[in-house]
Amino acid sequence: MNSERLVRILQTIRARIVAVLPLRRVVYAGLLCLFLAIPAVYAAYLYLPVGRGENVIITIPPGSSASIISGQLEAQGVVRSGEAFALLARVKGLASQLQAGSYDFSPHATLGEVLDKIVAGDVIDQSVRVTIPEGLTLSGMGLLFERRGLFSQAEFLAAADSIELPYEYLAAVPPGVYRRLEGYLFPDTYSFPLAVRPEQVISIMAARFNDLVPPLYAASPLNERFTLHQIVTLASIVEKEAVKAAERPIIAGVFLNRLQRNMRLESCATIQFLLGTPRTLLYADLEIVSPYNTYRHLGLPPGPIANSGLASIVAALNPATTPYLFFVARRDGSHIFSPTYEQHQAAIRQARR
Repeated sequence: MNSERLVRILQTIRARIVAVLPLRRVVYAGLLCLFLAIPAVYAAYLYLPVGRGENVIITIPPGSSASIISGQLEAQGVVRSGEAFALLARVKGLASQLQAGSYDFSPHATLGEVLDKIVAGDVIDQSVRVTIPEGLTLSGMGLLFERRGLFSQAEFLAAADSIELPYEYLAAVPPGVYRRLEGYLFPDTYSFPLAVRPEQVISIMAARFNDLVPPLYAASPLNERFTLHQIVTLASIVEKEAVKAAERPIIAGVFLNRLQRNMRLESCATIQFLLGTPRTLLYADLEIVSPYNTYRHLGLPPGPIANSGLASIVAALNPATTPYLFFVARRDGSHIFSPTYEQHQAAIRQARR
């Protein structure tokens, strides 16, 4: 091979190398950019909303760390990556500001929006609003709580029988009562969290009673003649007998008149309490053997037959001064009051017409 041909070959090789080198540089630079972009793209992907499904409600318990919360968020499908959430919280310096509570998360919320909501404590109210009507027994309350999905009637009654409350008047409840707390849980409208226990509900309702009733009792002149338990018992009978609000003090006055004359109260409401389920009374029902049967026993029954509202308690503490000893119900729930038995018999005939 002569020198000229060798030079041409070397020039050709050089030209090809020069032509190839820029292409390789472009490829290498592109591969490097792609390699560097993958984590950024993945990070951006993790930041995006989940974007599918329905809203998710989760409850973050008090004292939860950022790592526990991040795992909970990922497990329940709120965020794509719990680790990404925890990292974002640390980078922003917000890991210690995450707040407990119940949250409603949209599947279209970004990682940052989820973080901001928890830091702001933008919780939802998951409490259950329960209205306890006046005149319910403890058994009726338990059934109401069960229907509202809080706990079973059996759990409520078991708690009512076993709970210890810090009120002296409960220690003075005499033996022989059907349920010790009957009459002492104040009917009202309450808001309870979904996870509430029956003991907590009982404590709240008993505290409401304690706030309202003992001060009224202490201010009444009847506190020298009757114990608080007797007043609460009388109020429960008034609660079950009265339909018209204006008649409550009159009905209380009638029962006090009968007590003073050593007459049996003969309240149908006490028989209904013994039956448990309201129905038309039979003459045979009036013979039920029980100290709660005021057709057979003198005086008040051993304890309340319901949980009274404030109006009936006020009526029992402030009874009307009246000559009446009898009353009979009309069809509209109002009553005809009579001072004598003869007039009462005539009122019965009138009411039945």
